[in-house]
Amino acid sequence: MTVPSIPRLTRIITGVFAALVIVIAGFMLIRSNPSDDDDLTRVVYLGPADAYARNLLLADPRIGAVTALTDAPDGVEDFAVSPDGTRIAYARNNDDSTTDIWVLDLPSGAAVPVTRCVRAVCSAPAWKPDASQIAYQRREFGRGDPARATRVWMVDLPSLETRLLFDDAQVLGMVPAWSPDGQRVAVFDPAALAIRVRDLAAGTDLLLASETGTSGAFSPDGTQLVYPALVRGALGQEFYSHLRLADLTTGTVTPLSGPEDAPVEDAFAAWSPDGATLLITRRYLDERYTAGKQLYLLDVAAGTAQPLVVDAAYNHAVPRWDAAGRRIVFQRFSLATPGVQPEVWTFDLTNNALTRVAENAFFPAWVLCYD
Repeated sequence: MTVPSIPRLTRIITGVFAALVIVIAGFMLIRSNPSDDDDLTRVVYLGPADAYARNLLLADPRIGAVTALTDAPDGVEDFAVSPDGTRIAYARNNDDSTTDIWVLDLPSGAAVPVTRCVRAVCSAPAWKPDASQIAYQRREFGRGDPARATRVWMVDLPSLETRLLFDDAQVLGMVPAWSPDGQRVAVFDPAALAIRVRDLAAGTDLLLASETGTSGAFSPDGTQLVYPALVRGALGQEFYSHLRLADLTTGTVTPLSGPEDAPVEDAFAAWSPDGATLLITRRYLDERYTAGKQLYLLDVAAGTAQPLVVDAAYNHAVPRWDAAGRRIVFQRFSLATPGVQPEVWTFDLTNNALTRVAENAFFPAWVLCYD
């Protein structure tokens, strides 16, 4: 048997080690990519819907197991999942009627407050894409109309320092949304009856007329914003909402729901991960009328809508994509049963499977859990 020379043996060992590193790195990449491992995906939601104090609950859609994530005596108001899916910022109510933003780390289970809102309600958290900051709305007590006393603040998570989003303290703002590229923040300005999109680098604002009280949804590349606006035409003097698409680089606005008299009511939109499709809630106002809103896929380029989950016996709301763009989670409730509570469901686009995840539950989202 021929024994390899020392230099050759060194090269062989080095090659084997390099191959092993590549294999391990590939495995870690797969584990860290939520689009490649559906077994890591869970659904978080608020419940019970009929209770005074709602808390965060975690469901495993594969086996139906449910785990309580929070146990706040006065309940959780709302929440947002971090961009990597492993943390949750939530608005926790206090016994003195104030509300603070907390952050829950899913791997460790640790939860800490990141604001101290004295004589104020802080809610509607929104994560910066790099997870270093959270934008939120703060409503001060004793200011009369709540909308006139609500402004958007930012908290820096490493230092817990807070500041107003806008230098001018007179600028109002609600329900902030952060662009995926971290360059812009959109808020609803109740004084201007518009969505105010702040370019953080330039310090400039773009105003988009809208009366619906929402801030819209940024496209995955951060250059477009889809948002609802009130129109009338198909129903005479009655208002309903259509979707519009704003190009944030040019300031141009394009209707997505058709002309103003198009007989559709579109109220909510969520971008697919590839940015080509919008998941929308739609109600037709002509012979296709349903009392509740249904789920459709809207092709952004073509403007055509494809039915996804349509059942006239239900109303559907707040749908969200998973990271791979293969499944959605949403809430629905029966229109036929008086006093019924909302439920959380998922829909798998690969096999059209419709699955109920939780009863007496609402406002769902996807998270990652590394068990």
